[in-house]
Amino acid sequence: MTKMNRTLARRGFTLVELLLSLIVTAIVGAALIRMVLGQARFMDQQEAWRGARSVARGGINRLVSDLRIVEATGGLQAAAAGGQDFTIAVPYAFGIICTAGANTATITMLPVDSAMYFGPGHSGFAIRRDDGTYDYYLSAVADAAPGAVATGVCTAPALPNLPIAILPSINGSPGARTVALTATAANFAPAPKIGQIVFLYRRIRYQFKNSTALPGRTGLFRTTLSSVANGEEELATPFANTARVNFYVLNNAAPQAAVPVPLADTRGLELVLDGMSERTPGGSTAPKTANVRTSVFFENRPD
Repeated sequence: MTKMNRTLARRGFTLVELLLSLIVTAIVGAALIRMVLGQARFMDQQEAWRGARSVARGGINRLVSDLRIVEATGGLQAAAAGGQDFTIAVPYAFGIICTAGANTATITMLPVDSAMYFGPGHSGFAIRRDDGTYDYYLSAVADAAPGAVATGVCTAPALPNLPIAILPSINGSPGARTVALTATAANFAPAPKIGQIVFLYRRIRYQFKNSTALPGRTGLFRTTLSSVANGEEELATPFANTARVNFYVLNNAAPQAAVPVPLADTRGLELVLDGMSERTPGGSTAPKTANVRTSVFFENRPD
């Protein structure tokens, strides 16, 4: 091997070549880091969106389960300006009147889930009028489900043209139980008739207010009003401070923000559930907000 060949064989990279390779590596590395950071930021944003939507969906699920069985003319019992505080009467058991006095009635119950029937928070009962509307009464004994009485009053021959068959209790179900109801009012008005439909209800209050799970944010709370033991439950959080309900009045196609006067004109609610993410994702200046709206219309509309 010649001297020149041996020299070429021992030759390494020049300084210029090293600098060029370092520059290329830095450019490629910076591009990769930027791509990874961008992907991480994108995933963080998507996670924040999912969190905001899950808050809105969590609120909808519980609200709709109560609102879909609320009766039209008296189901909305109270509402505050702003639509962030309202109370509804939620039916949980139905029956038929067997006997009625001045402020008492005996009814035979239709089958109902035992857990639903014996749950806390019994508030009162409502009696259906001939025109399809209901009169609401608070029970003299609140919170506890009405107790059973003798079934004879619902099977006696004194009930002509009303073939009430007392069904056997199945697995402890309160279906076909005969129960006595007593109202706090001095007298029923109008006087109920044998054979009229009755339902038992619980008064449920919903509020958008300061969260206990995330102080400083807005949460959705559900409270069974007549039940001290049941207390207050925070269903979902956080919501934007724009979360609220709007009111459908009579046959108006568009909901209104103002509380209807009288409340009995309310035929449904628009749920404005603006859920938020718990934290601010990278690259944003505020938590993400998912604007979810849906409407629920009450049962037994008389118009």
